[in-house]
Amino acid sequence: MAGRKFITDPFVLAVIFNEYDAVKNILDSGNYNEDVFLDISMKNYFGLPIPVQYISRCWEICLNPEQQFREPFNQTVIKHYENAKKILDLLKKQKGVEVGEIPFSKIYGATWAWEDDTDEEVLDGKKSDFIAHGIREINLDLFIAVQKMEFDKAKSLLEKGANPMYEHPGYDDLLAICGCECTYQVTCQAGELIKSPGWFRNSINKDEIANIFRWAANEKMYELLESYLPQK
Repeated sequence: MAGRKFITDPFVLAVIFNEYDAVKNILDSGNYNEDVFLDISMKNYFGLPIPVQYISRCWEICLNPEQQFREPFNQTVIKHYENAKKILDLLKKQKGVEVGEIPFSKIYGATWAWEDDTDEEVLDGKKSDFIAHGIREINLDLFIAVQKMEFDKAKSLLEKGANPMYEHPGYDDLLAICGCECTYQVTCQAGELIKSPGWFRNSINKDEIANIFRWAANEKMYELLESYLPQK
């Protein structure tokens, strides 16, 4: 398809598909581009360096078997989850690569709203108007933080009493927004990469990688919001 720039780097593809043996063999051979640990084409893909270790970390988040995926897909999940962990360990041992916090708010496709969007753009209206109708400002700020995947800000607001299930006019509640996106990714988007790797191997582009990051961001945000639900 015109305009689609596919990823062909064998090392990057091995990481995307959680192929531990292939990653190890390429590392041992020395036949790889060092830039994959820093940037998989900043100009062509995200506008931000996305090192391969971030991809493995996202898979580790997305495929945590504690989520209890349905069989027989669950068996595939377990294999990919373990391989993602092994790849991260391998990169740490052989390349000294450490995975810090992933800057989801800066990654195209991982967020619902771009970090430079104004409050009015994210809220679909003026904050003052919503407040005038009785909506707490702290909940509006939490909605914005969730839309932008700003985890530190969201946590701070939750600690101050923001509602993790705030339902902004025209939207589902925050938990539902994140939870539904995770379900969509596992059933229709990023999950398909590990269900049918042969089908996608020659057609991976920025959108497929963005789906992995979008899934991981929503998983983490869902977990954060859920942790602040009132205890029953």
